[in-house]
Amino acid sequence: MERILGKIEGQQPGPLIICLAGVHGNEQLGLHAFQNVYSAIVKHNISFRGKLVGIAGNLKAILSGRRFIDYDLNRCWTEEFVEEVLKKGKHTGAEDEELRSLYKVINQEDTGDFDLRVMVDLHGTSSEKGNFIVVPEELGNHPIVQALKLPVIVDLHKYLEGTLLSYYSNRGHVAFAFEGGLIGPTEAYRLHTSGLWEILETAGCVTKHDHHQEDHYSSHLAAMGANLPSRVKVLHRHQVRPEDGFRMYPGFHNFQPVHKDQELAIDVRGVIKAPTDGLIFMPLYQPEGDDGFFIVEEV
Repeated sequence: MERILGKIEGQQPGPLIICLAGVHGNEQLGLHAFQNVYSAIVKHNISFRGKLVGIAGNLKAILSGRRFIDYDLNRCWTEEFVEEVLKKGKHTGAEDEELRSLYKVINQEDTGDFDLRVMVDLHGTSSEKGNFIVVPEELGNHPIVQALKLPVIVDLHKYLEGTLLSYYSNRGHVAFAFEGGLIGPTEAYRLHTSGLWEILETAGCVTKHDHHQEDHYSSHLAAMGANLPSRVKVLHRHQVRPEDGFRMYPGFHNFQPVHKDQELAIDVRGVIKAPTDGLIFMPLYQPEGDDGFFIVEEV
C-alpha cells in the first residue's frame, strides 16, 4: 500500500484538504471512503478548487489489521515526542517509522498559498452509534464542522494526549477527528463518504451543481445525526491499562443515558460504577485501547 491514497490539484486556487485514514490500522473503511470520493471526482472530471490529498496512516498496522504495532499512532503527537522521534536513527520501532513518514508527507503536501487548511482524521469506534466529531472547542462552530450535522465533542482532545488533531490544530489547521461508527459494518464507509462530499462542498472545493450525482449524501448525514445531542462535553474518563483486565459490560452504545452508581464494567479490582449521571461515550469493546469509557453531557 502506498502512503498517498490519491491527490487532486485544482486549476483554481482554494483550500487544502488533507484526509487521513487508517491511523488506527483496524479502522480501514475510511481508506475506501476516500477512494470512493477521489475516484468519483476523477471519473466525472468534477471541477476542483484547491488541493485534496488522501494519506494512509499506520501502514504496518493496516497490513496486520491491528490498531497499532508498538504504540498508538494517535496518542504520540506531542511537541517533545515528535522532536525526539525525528532525531532518532532508522532502526527504531514500527510507529517511530510511521510517525516520521507521516510527518514528512504532510509537510511536503502542506506547501503553497491556501486560503484554508483542513485536516480530517477518519476513524471508527468499537461500539454502536459512534457517529460524531472530535474537535478543539474553539473550532466547534466552524462551518465545516457544523455542515456534518453530527454530535460535536468539544473537549475530548484535552483527555487524549498526543492526538493528530491537537498537533495540527496548533499549526493553524481546521483539524478534527471524524468518527464514522462501528468498526467493520459498511455504515461507517457510507457516513465517511457522505461527510467527505459535505466537507469539500462547504470548503468550496466543489459545488453542489458539479457533484449533483452525490447530493443525497447531505440528507444521509442529517438522518444519522437525528435524535443525537448536537454538542457535548466530557464529565469523566475511565482510563485503563493492559494489566487491569478491563471488560465493559455488553449492550452499551454511544450517548446512551446512564445513572450514578450504575454498573458499567469490571476489572481486577471489581465492579466499575458510573460516578455520575450522564451519557456513556466510547465504551471499549476491543482488546487494545487506553480508554474504558467516558461519561459526557449535552451542552
